[in-house]
Amino acid sequence: MNKINGEIISKASQSLLTKVKPRVAGVLVARFGLGESSKQSLSKIGGELGVTRERVRQIEANALKQLKKTSKDEDFKQIVEGAIEVIAENGGVCEGSLIGELMLSGLSEIEENQLIFILNCSSKLVFNKSTLKNNSFWSLKKGVKKNDIFETNDYIFNQLNEIEKSIKLKGIKGILADSKFSRLFEDETGDKKLEMFLFIDKRLKRNLLGEWGIKNWRSVSERGNKEKAYLVLKKKNKPLHFRHITDHINIYWKNKKSLPQTVHNELIKDERFVLVGRGTYGLSEWGLKGGTVREIIVSLFKEKQDHLHPDEIIDYVFSHKEVKRTTILVNLANQNYFIKNSEGKYFLKS
Repeated sequence: MNKINGEIISKASQSLLTKVKPRVAGVLVARFGLGESSKQSLSKIGGELGVTRERVRQIEANALKQLKKTSKDEDFKQIVEGAIEVIAENGGVCEGSLIGELMLSGLSEIEENQLIFILNCSSKLVFNKSTLKNNSFWSLKKGVKKNDIFETNDYIFNQLNEIEKSIKLKGIKGILADSKFSRLFEDETGDKKLEMFLFIDKRLKRNLLGEWGIKNWRSVSERGNKEKAYLVLKKKNKPLHFRHITDHINIYWKNKKSLPQTVHNELIKDERFVLVGRGTYGLSEWGLKGGTVREIIVSLFKEKQDHLHPDEIIDYVFSHKEVKRTTILVNLANQNYFIKNSEGKYFLKS
C-alpha cells in the first residue's frame, strides 16, 4: 500500500474510463468529479445530455457493473488491495469519507474522487450509499452485515439518551458489555470496528475530547464560540485567558475564524464560565467561584464557621481565582469585614 500515490490513482482512473464509450465516460467523470469540476447531480447531467435523471442513473449503474467485470491493470489491483487492507484493519468496515485519508493522506479532492471511482469498480468491495440516518461506508464481501451496524448503533443511541452524557469509546464498550452486540467487538480489531460503527451513524458525533454523544447535544455539537470554548477548557483542564481560548478555537476549528472580543462576550453571558482573573476563565463545574476576592473570603468563612489561619484563606482564594498574595492580604486587612485575633487567625465580623 505504501507504493500507492496520486499519480498511480490518476492513471488507474483514466485507464478505467477508456474501457467505456466516451458518452458514458463523460457521465462517470461528472458524477464522481473526476475532472476540473466537482461532482454533479443526476438532474444537472440529465439536463446537459437531454435525458431524464433516471436515465443518467441507469447509465452510471450499468457502467460500474460493466467495469467490475472487465480486466484490470496492476495499478488498479494494488489500489484495491490497499483498500481491503484498510477495511480489514478496521474490522471489515470503513466510513465512506475516511477511506481516502486512511489509505493515503494528502490526496487532492480530484485524486480522492478518482480513488472512490476506482473502488466502486471493484467486485471485491461493497459500497453502501448514505441515507438520512447513516453515512456511506465500505465493507468487504461476506464481511460485516449492515443490520449488525444499524442495530448496534440504535442500541447505543438509546443508551446514550438514557444516560444523557457524552462518553469515550471505553464507556461505549461498557454499555455494550451485557448486550448481544458485544460479540461483534471481541477480536483484536474490536475498538476500531466499534469506532467505525459510530462514525457511520449520522445521529452520533465525537467531540474534541474524544467523547461520543448525540449530535445535537451541547457537549458534542461544537456549534458557536461558547461550546467551543467549553471544550477547549475541558481539554486543557486549566483556566485560560480569553485570548488564549480564542487561539485554541481557531486551531481546532479552522473553517471560521473567531475573534477574541466575540469569544469574551460569549463567556461573560454563560454561567458555565467563571472569571478567575483579569480576562482569565475557568469552568464552574471545577468548583471555581466567581466574584471579588472579598466575596470569596466571605463565602469561606460562612462555610467553615470558624477562625481561620491566613495560609488557609490564601490557598482557598488561589484555588478559585488568579490573584497576587498581596491582594488577598489587603482584603483581609479590611476591618469592616474581617478581624484578626491574638493568635493571628481571622474571623468574619458580624
